[in-house]
Amino acid sequence: MKNLFKVISVVIIACMALAAFAACQPSAPSTTTAAETKGTETKAAETTAAATEAETTAAETQTEAIETETTEEVTTEAETEPEETGDVIKIGTREELFAFADNILNGDEDYSDKTIKLTADINLDPTLEGGKNWIPLGTDQLYDAVIDGDGHVINGMTITPDDLEVAGNDGKVYGSGFIGISNSSITIKNITFTNALINSDTKHCGCVIGSVEGAGNYVELDHVTVSNLTLNGGVGVDGDINGISFRVGGLVGANIAGANLEIHDCSIENSKLFGFHNLGGILGNSNEGMYEVTNCSVKNVELNYSAGYATNEKYQVAADIRYFADIFYNVNNYWGEYHTDFDKENGNKYENIDSYDVKFDIHYKDEEGKSADYPAEDGIYPTVGGSVIRPRDERGY
Repeated sequence: MKNLFKVISVVIIACMALAAFAACQPSAPSTTTAAETKGTETKAAETTAAATEAETTAAETQTEAIETETTEEVTTEAETEPEETGDVIKIGTREELFAFADNILNGDEDYSDKTIKLTADINLDPTLEGGKNWIPLGTDQLYDAVIDGDGHVINGMTITPDDLEVAGNDGKVYGSGFIGISNSSITIKNITFTNALINSDTKHCGCVIGSVEGAGNYVELDHVTVSNLTLNGGVGVDGDINGISFRVGGLVGANIAGANLEIHDCSIENSKLFGFHNLGGILGNSNEGMYEVTNCSVKNVELNYSAGYATNEKYQVAADIRYFADIFYNVNNYWGEYHTDFDKENGNKYENIDSYDVKFDIHYKDEEGKSADYPAEDGIYPTVGGSVIRPRDERGY
């Protein structure tokens, strides 16, 4: 028994000795060598550097993108301004046309002696995205300028009474059209206006120019076409003509301030004009001797006048107020100008004109209702404000 105990003791002591020896030995190396560890650390550093470089590149790219976007925005904004090459101002977009108008309305630019040339058709329809109504221009910054449409079209111009910002006599607002009041010499040529809508409650309205002003100025319209115009100057009610337009023309409303107006090779078609009196397919009204209308055409045009609603007795006879609407133009300082034959000699022509007397509910075809032998037997002329009608044999044509 003693011997067995000794054996067991020896075995236990031997095991303890072996365990102590193992504990004293260095740990066994891992599967990753020192070289490998160093390589891994290097790769980690390289990865970190690459990531930093990528972040820097991304930041630079983002900065470049922002700069590019900003540059593009600036460029886009700059492109809304008309292009100016010497004495020629080129306009090819709606935005450029609005910028041009703003420069004039705000007095920021002087386009006198310049040629303003359209390089494309322009749609001013305010119902389109970014669209708005047109504010009639003045011409203080357009003296001796030329507006050359170069055969292009301005479509959808829309004007309401709220868009009139030009002050007239006694602080009253008047003059409605692409140009509200022309108080300088100007030429407008080679342009077409389509589908314009002008709502007006004041005097002197025309698609191209509302009122021609300025003694001695020269205003010319050359190869200007108006089609599908609605010029709504109102018709009023019996005994109340407030807010009704008068001197209404398809191209020009009035020329009664001493300027010389020449309209040639122009036309209007498929259009409707509404107003009090002095409605004309080409020119609403002009001073005698200050106008020239030649080689013009009026086709499919309605002239709706409501002078009979006035309380003045001179307007209470349908035969008298018939002379306040004419195919081509009316003359300011005498009424009843029966000049259709004379106009034909000047190359003017017309087709399918309906003149409607709103008060007396009378439609006149073309020149019906006018007489070359007017006045009537009683010698009464449809005069207004002391104006005088000259008999036909005194007019020289």
